Amino acid sequence: MARSDRLALAVIAAIAGLALAACTGAEPDRDESGVITESVEGADVFALVVGDCTGDITEGGVLTELDAVPCADPHGAEAYASIDMDDGDFPGDEAVQTQADDGCVAEFEAFVGLPYDDSELLSTYLTPTEESWAQGDREILCFVYDDGGPTTGSLEGAER
Repeated sequence: MARSDRLALAVIAAIAGLALAACTGAEPDRDESGVITESVEGADVFALVVGDCTGDITEGGVLTELDAVPCADPHGAEAYASIDMDDGDFPGDEAVQTQADDGCVAEFEAFVGLPYDDSELLSTYLTPTEESWAQGDREILCFVYDDGGPTTGSLEGAER
């Protein structure tokens, strides 16, 4: 599959609904440095931060929970960047997706060590919905993943 096709699939997955909704899940257990220490099914998406690893997030739909996993264990994705959108009225789904596409690709190289177009890894994101925006949510959370399956350890500096 061509790189541009893979990017389109990642973007389509994100556009299909990897969006945030009202919080309902659990808080992951963390050590004193903030690293997740134990897997938790159904972690609140608002409790996830850069450096956290999760189960598979490439499915569509509005997400309120994700499995949070220590990065040392096999996992589906890793949060690598957080982008705060400007306050104001909800800019619309298309504007949110455009900022997420641009922002996550811009942050990708600094994390992975290769430009997005040269990497075999993919990126997707969680974005505010109109509902979560009304509750103060302005965060786009970028994730890196390997389309080939789960990874173990961080993908920071993976250069692949």
